[in-house]
Amino acid sequence: MSDRTLYLFDGINKNSVKLIVEQIMKINQYDEDRDKKEKDFKRLPIDLIINSNGGSVYDGFGLINVIENSKTPVHTYVYGLAASMSLLIAVSGHKRYAGRLSTFMYHSVSTHIDGHLEHLKNRVDETQRLQNIYDEYILSKTSLKGDELDSVKEHQRNWYLSPDDALTYGIIDGIV
Repeated sequence: MSDRTLYLFDGINKNSVKLIVEQIMKINQYDEDRDKKEKDFKRLPIDLIINSNGGSVYDGFGLINVIENSKTPVHTYVYGLAASMSLLIAVSGHKRYAGRLSTFMYHSVSTHIDGHLEHLKNRVDETQRLQNIYDEYILSKTSLKGDELDSVKEHQRNWYLSPDDALTYGIIDGIV
């Protein structure tokens, strides 16, 4: 499989994630078959190019699960914007890079809720659960500290970072 470059340029939703998940799985199957047949087979990385303003947390977590479980390394490249959920997808790469003119943005998980009081309570609890997963994941993959994220959530709505900032915080491994 020669085409190992995938693109996430849309909002994160079932359709945009589905195409990427399918390709990662196809490439992994292809590499697995070659690995069994060729003694010194080396898996070439999959490049995921990102320019996205984010989107669905559930769909993003699904893609991250696939990236993390990919035996073939997935390298993420941010060219443009990695905001909200796409920031977490960028962080999930086995190797992570950004173009010099890229921008990163972190903010709290958001939701739109309405309905009966019990439904509202349930949705607030679920949103908090998702926020905890999001924050724990970014903290586990970067050099960011919990108190830094807490301060951002308390004092800023959106936290924008340059590629140099992203490199300093371990969000990326290098600037290309």
